Amino acid sequence: MKKLIYSIALGSTLTIVPTISHAALGDTTLKYGMKSQDVKQLQQSLKNKGYFSAGTTTYFGSITKDALMKFQRANHLSADGIAGKNTYRALLSGATVSSSTKVSSTGLLKQGSRGAAVQQVQQLLKSKGYFKANTTTYFGPITRDAVMNFQRANHLSVDGVVGSATLKALNGGGASASTVSSSTSSSATLKLGMSGSSVTSLQSKLKSKGYLKVSPTGYYGSLTKNAVMALQRAHGLSVDGVAGPATMRALGSASSVSSTSSVKGITSQDKATQIISIGKQYMGVPYVWGGSSPSGFDCSGFINYVFAKAGVSVPRTAATIYSAGQSVSSPSVGDLVFFETYKPGPSHVGIYLGNGQFLNASSSRGVTITDMNTSYWQSRYLGAKSYY
Repeated sequence: MKKLIYSIALGSTLTIVPTISHAALGDTTLKYGMKSQDVKQLQQSLKNKGYFSAGTTTYFGSITKDALMKFQRANHLSADGIAGKNTYRALLSGATVSSSTKVSSTGLLKQGSRGAAVQQVQQLLKSKGYFKANTTTYFGPITRDAVMNFQRANHLSVDGVVGSATLKALNGGGASASTVSSSTSSSATLKLGMSGSSVTSLQSKLKSKGYLKVSPTGYYGSLTKNAVMALQRAHGLSVDGVAGPATMRALGSASSVSSTSSVKGITSQDKATQIISIGKQYMGVPYVWGGSSPSGFDCSGFINYVFAKAGVSVPRTAATIYSAGQSVSSPSVGDLVFFETYKPGPSHVGIYLGNGQFLNASSSRGVTITDMNTSYWQSRYLGAKSYY
């Protein structure tokens, strides 16, 4: 009988003692290297708020740590990548994005915003033909460009910010991209930043003549501008990259350029070799925030300077370079590779050299060659873009 009573008492004691693997989220401090069901719950909570995009697991690795640090920074917490009581308090209170984005207080959505409202805006833009990518909860350069195109087509202030006027137009049936395109005559001027079927038609003609090497997208980016400039140069027109009536007439009568050459008479491989050769001349130049000259470069300033010397026009910042380039599934030598480092979205860029190496202006080493196969760069890689 004594043994039976002891067993019952012991059994009841064991059933009420919580274990780490079954404690409720918030009961246990979680950090890098730990493994438990709590980690999976943490990942799911971060995922629900738009900070964690991978599949959930029970392991607290670098992806989880980076997502947690982004959440902490957005909510003005110590960004140590450790899930403690203050982080749990913010995570479980329903906080989604930094109050600095003013999403909850003013209704504004802009680059850097996160949450379900961003995805709803993307879906509205997609339904009207302005947003071509998959919808997410992050407001990045692609979303900003789509918003600006919508604003331009609907005679709104073109700032890329979704405020009350833009949201009212989106909800109230503002003009779709197809409507704007169909009302545009074939002789209308087309230029950088525009989109629609007229741009697609222009790109198709440029491609058929050998001036454009990528498939039509409907968006007038730097690749299209460079192709138009090459056509203008070949026909003795004003080289401004704007497709006006004279340029369109020239395009209609233009003969095809050699399939073995680029628009400037050299192959893409030659252009890549030229860009890399120019870039390597500046190995060792120190990193300077905002720098765009051989006295000091930041990452995008370096790309801008090198590409300009090779005769290729690119925007100034990593985000705008990423937005304007042509996406490729895997980088070729001379393509640009992009990474998410100190803030959400593309914030670092370099020139791909092959074999997992890229040339870039590093904040710690200046212009140097870096291995993108390290865990740091692999976890931050966003993709590659072509510009010629």
